[in-house]
Amino acid sequence: MNKALSIIIVSTNEIGLLRKCIQSIIQTVKKISFELIVINNSSDDGTGKYLSRLKTSFPLHIVTNKRVEGFASNCNQGIQISTGDYLLILNPDTRLQPNAVQHLLSFMWTHKSAGICAPKLLNPDGSLQFSFRHFPTWKSFIARRTPLRIFFPNSKINDLHLMKQADHTITQKVDWVLGGCMCIRKKSINDIGLLDSKYHLYVDDIDFCLRNWRGGWSVWYVPSARVIHHHQAKSDKALFNIYSLYHLKSMIHFLWKHGFTLNRKKRHML
Repeated sequence: MNKALSIIIVSTNEIGLLRKCIQSIIQTVKKISFELIVINNSSDDGTGKYLSRLKTSFPLHIVTNKRVEGFASNCNQGIQISTGDYLLILNPDTRLQPNAVQHLLSFMWTHKSAGICAPKLLNPDGSLQFSFRHFPTWKSFIARRTPLRIFFPNSKINDLHLMKQADHTITQKVDWVLGGCMCIRKKSINDIGLLDSKYHLYVDDIDFCLRNWRGGWSVWYVPSARVIHHHQAKSDKALFNIYSLYHLKSMIHFLWKHGFTLNRKKRHML
């Protein structure tokens, strides 16, 4: 039987965070028919045993990968077995706050052209995360994703990309939203296709939002829904590490695929 919502979580050796995330789902998702799909991405930290025990008392679909797959590929596994009219892609380092899911679904029910909506993301201390952003430009690419970024600390280019001066208290259309928590209309996926599995980590959310815009669907920020997000930002913690390499490779793929988006006001309509 179809559910109203399919919640999809991809977890790779994050059992501590995963427990808290699932607990927040159990505590806050009320009066909504949903299914939970967890992709165990070849974890060796006890995640498999935890999920097996949980399944005895909670409706849960478990997909176990024998080898580590990319985030987009894992999400696609969950999407392909989902039955909901709406999907909630949720990182294990998130915790839903009361009524967050209800606010997101209510928005989707009343905004039929919305392909994606996302909540206000908060740091664990309650401070704001800049979770909706402009599409990349050549300036932001250099300032954020190349070794030259050491020359652009706290730059205006970075602030503009992160939209730090925007009003984060109002519901609004945006270029793209962080993939840590995205509510997606299943029909938009039927129209534009799955996430691009060529992105191993990062940038898949930018790509997916852009494709929604180009497919005639809109992307929204809904701050009445609130979600705590640890936002580990592993690619930003060192100039060179495996995660910064993944981010650079993904951005190069995005640019190869889409090019730089030129006109800030019209680019998502191209």
